[in-house]
Amino acid sequence: MQIVKFKIKLLFLFILTLSLYSKDLYDVYRYNGCESVKKILENSIQSPAFWLNRLKNIDVSFGYFEYKKNILFCNKLQRTLSVYYVDKGKFKHIKTFNVIVGKLGDKEKEGDLVTPIGVYKLNAVLNNIDSFYGPFAFETSYPNLYDELLGRDGHGIWIHGKPLDGEKRPDLSKGCIVLDNPDLIYLKKLINYQNTYLLINDSNPLKATKQEIADILAFLYKWRNAWEHNNFEKYKNFYDKGFKRYNGDNLIKFLDYKKRVFYNKKYQKVEIYFKKINIIPYQNTENEKIFRIDMYEDYISKSYKYHGPKELFIKKTPEGYKIIIEK
Repeated sequence: MQIVKFKIKLLFLFILTLSLYSKDLYDVYRYNGCESVKKILENSIQSPAFWLNRLKNIDVSFGYFEYKKNILFCNKLQRTLSVYYVDKGKFKHIKTFNVIVGKLGDKEKEGDLVTPIGVYKLNAVLNNIDSFYGPFAFETSYPNLYDELLGRDGHGIWIHGKPLDGEKRPDLSKGCIVLDNPDLIYLKKLINYQNTYLLINDSNPLKATKQEIADILAFLYKWRNAWEHNNFEKYKNFYDKGFKRYNGDNLIKFLDYKKRVFYNKKYQKVEIYFKKINIIPYQNTENEKIFRIDMYEDYISKSYKYHGPKELFIKKTPEGYKIIIEK
């Protein structure tokens, strides 16, 4: 009962914020009820124009963030690590550190001495480490889902310091990002590692435009609409031919599974909500328009409920955006 009341309050709060259209929406509600209002709002969030209006005062160059607050960008060629804070829709540059990195290019395998290119999270702060790596280290999420499904391996890519005994270390890392120890300590003060993305590229970052982010947000809600309304024919068109699921399933196997799920949900009401959406231009050497999307998903049906993280990688193709990886 409390959930129903909350949804009703949320719906009417959203309506009130749409001041330009509130009179029309109230009339729709008076004549046709809540479901008609909901349909109008659903159509709105599937429109890039709606999102462009929402983004007009927001900087999306490094991406769109509803949750994460810190961005680290490592330029391997310049050997720098820049810190940005997301503040009221703007990216505030805080500090740039000089760093040691590994070789340029894409990391492919263990021991190739390459610092990976991509978008990563910081998983943990490691304190009990060998003194060669400084006072502590940030553990990155390499290899991420995209790396794994491309067959890239290796592990232990850290942001760490230099030997505590002052020993001079090589000017090339084994793939990690290495800071002077005072800089590493200062970095720890600047960020909350749990709210941070690490972007790495050989040179300048691949950035996003407002039109791209608006198109992607509209794409997400069109995908959700097909999923929620059990429209398998529309749903399958959101996926790329080269799609892979997190468990390695290809598109044919994945859609065969989903078709059975859709059939079993045929007479069930399904509700899906996306929260804490983060959309980041995925750094890559081919300069492809690939985006990493992390969000929180609520999936509610009579027979199944899920409340947890959703991870997508999408790519811009001649046919529009397509999902290439999903977890």
